[in-house]
Amino acid sequence: MRVTPPITITDTMLTASSVVETPPAAYAGGTTYAAGSTASTGIVGGVITVWKSLAAGNLGHTPASSPSWWLNIGATYMVYDPAHTYALNDNVIDAVNHLVYESQLASNTGQPLATGTAWRKVGTTNKYAAFDQLRNTQVVAPVDIVQSITLVDRASTIAVIGIDARTITITQTVGGVQKYSVTVNLSKRKSFSWSQYYLAPFTSRTSVQFFDLPPYRNSTITVTASKPTGQRGVGGIIIGNAIYIGEAQVDASDDHLNFSTIDRDTFGNLELSPKRSVPKVDLQIWFDKKYTAQIRAVRELLNGRPAVWSGLDDFTLDYFDAVFVYGPHKEFSLNLRDFSYGVITLQVEEM
Repeated sequence: MRVTPPITITDTMLTASSVVETPPAAYAGGTTYAAGSTASTGIVGGVITVWKSLAAGNLGHTPASSPSWWLNIGATYMVYDPAHTYALNDNVIDAVNHLVYESQLASNTGQPLATGTAWRKVGTTNKYAAFDQLRNTQVVAPVDIVQSITLVDRASTIAVIGIDARTITITQTVGGVQKYSVTVNLSKRKSFSWSQYYLAPFTSRTSVQFFDLPPYRNSTITVTASKPTGQRGVGGIIIGNAIYIGEAQVDASDDHLNFSTIDRDTFGNLELSPKRSVPKVDLQIWFDKKYTAQIRAVRELLNGRPAVWSGLDDFTLDYFDAVFVYGPHKEFSLNLRDFSYGVITLQVEEM
């Protein structure tokens, strides 16, 4: 069993990203765009689509109707402008704090974002969604997602969670020299009969984890989520140094907190209101007594903080996802059962 406290990814550490946060200038029909130039379409307060020019000499080709000239590379919102008048339910971004807000008023002008009742915080901007410590929020894009993080200190472990892609590639470079590279095909389809082989849907892994990053300082780690077509998504990129706390025992429990409501009226008719469920794992972990001080220090460090908890090291094993969770611990008690070993009772709920 290993636990990985995450390194906080700051603005300066996210050194490259294929995901646009602040939209480029609006498309202008009289402008000639070079290959690789970007433009946006949409209305203030609504979704802004960002386009990349596929060729030089791009003049007079409307992005939405010119697929040979323009590629849709994602969507965002306009940056908040206090001089603009926003309608009810309009969306804007705070590009400094990487947050999305929704207007709660009609004729909303000059109202501050972070205080008062004129705006409701919706969540993190798309570009930073993989670093917001919520597994159920994804960075999404219609093209491959590429995020590069430059670290100051060393890290041994990376987990990528909430994945919607065909492959994940992780590379590490130091001074422009590649030191590490791994590509994972995320397909995990299994067939137990001929009918399943021909008719069963294809499924993919949603989480991977590696404990073998070379321990370099000032390295750049790049994560690429790829798929031939369709929307790509990454729920979280967690980098840190894994800490061994013992061996997970048999009889682990994989459960969830179900927030859906199930009611019956006076005639016995069923009324269902589906809501999100939160995965929860319960584990018993054997540990050698020499790790006692280390384990107690980890428990204190992670008081009220999320971490990646891995009951198994190998993400290709069938039980991996059932004992892999990113979130805070609810219980972390040590039973000093024997002179030479103890047992941890651990309960973790997902973010």
